[in-house]
Amino acid sequence: MATPPRIAMLEDCLQKQEIDTILLQEVTRPVFDDILGFAAYTSIGTTGLGTMILTRDHIQLKNVVCLPSVRGMAADFQNVATVNIYAPSGAERRNGREKVFSNELPYLLRGIPPSLMVGGDFNSVLTKLDATGHPN
Repeated sequence: MATPPRIAMLEDCLQKQEIDTILLQEVTRPVFDDILGFAAYTSIGTTGLGTMILTRDHIQLKNVVCLPSVRGMAADFQNVATVNIYAPSGAERRNGREKVFSNELPYLLRGIPPSLMVGGDFNSVLTKLDATGHPN
């Protein structure tokens, strides 16, 4: 949940680290007007969770596309495409995660400009060494 202390911590981090663009997942609210100097592009689903691309006000995103599953979104700024992915986690959601990567991600990557920035929560590990506890 985006409580006032969490919003304050996010805003403090953005300012101190001089961050221009940040990709967030598990976003719970569609409006972020209280983060001064930033514009929020959000996609919130019926479950109350979604994705967001937060940029400084001078970075105006265009062609914002949100997946119906709200598991990802993409936007363009000048000649750079930004893609934010939020894949399902856990062994029981393996099929959903595979659907995100095999069906939904290619939709976001179609017709991308020469430069691409991809980020998010991929919830994937390649080997047992990459995980703690029980690997998915």
